[in-house]
Amino acid sequence: MKALERILKAKELPFGEEYYRSHMYSRKERLIKKHIFDVIQWGAEVSSSDLLNGKGKTALDVGCAYGYGVEVLKSLGYDAYGIDISKYSIRKAKDFYSADFLICDVQKGLPFKDDFFDLLICIGVIEHLAHPLQALRGIFASCRGTMIFTTPNRLVERPIKKIMGDYDETHINVKSWGEWKDYFEALGSAFFKAEPFLDLSLTVKGKLLFFKSFKIPHLGLDLRILVKK
Repeated sequence: MKALERILKAKELPFGEEYYRSHMYSRKERLIKKHIFDVIQWGAEVSSSDLLNGKGKTALDVGCAYGYGVEVLKSLGYDAYGIDISKYSIRKAKDFYSADFLICDVQKGLPFKDDFFDLLICIGVIEHLAHPLQALRGIFASCRGTMIFTTPNRLVERPIKKIMGDYDETHINVKSWGEWKDYFEALGSAFFKAEPFLDLSLTVKGKLLFFKSFKIPHLGLDLRILVKK
C-alpha cells in the first residue's frame, strides 16, 4: 500500500490541490491582491511609467494561480490574461473570474506572439523553476513594455523562513538581486531595477486590517524586480 501511495504521489501534477490547501491560499485573496497592486504601484514609480492605467493595453500574469493578479490587472483597465502550469489552479481561476486563463509551462515558451503584452507580472514564481533562464527568454520575447517580478531574497530567505516555520521546499532556484541582474542583462534589458523589501500585514478573521511594503536594503525577505526592454 505504501509503495502504491508513493507511485501515485509521484504522478501528481505540480502545485495541485494539496499544495494550495497547505498554504491556505484561498484565505489570502485580499492580501495577495494588495501585494500585487503595491508591486505594480512601485513599478510605476521606479520606471516613471503609467502602469496603473491599463486602458487600451494588454497584460499577463505568469503563474497566476487562482487568478487574483489577473483580477487586479483587469481592475486597472488591462485586457488581462493568466497562465499557470497547474491544471488545478487554472480550473479554480476559471471558477472565480471571467478572463483568459491558460495551462502553460513558462519554461517551454509562451503561446503568444512576440511583443504582445504592455505589462507582464510574475509574482513569486521564478524561484520554483528548474530552468529560469529558459522561462525568462519567453517572458522577455512576449512583452514589449514592462516586466515586474517578485522572488525571495537568497541572502535571508532560508534562515528567516526556517525560524518562522514557513519555508517552502519548492523554492529550488532562489537567487540574489545581482544574479537576477546578470540574467536580464544577458537578455539585453535596457532598464533593470531591483530592491529587497518586506511586507507587513495584519489580518483578523479573513479581513485585511493593515498592509504596508517597506524597502529594506539587503535584508528584505523578498526582491521586487522591474525590467524594461
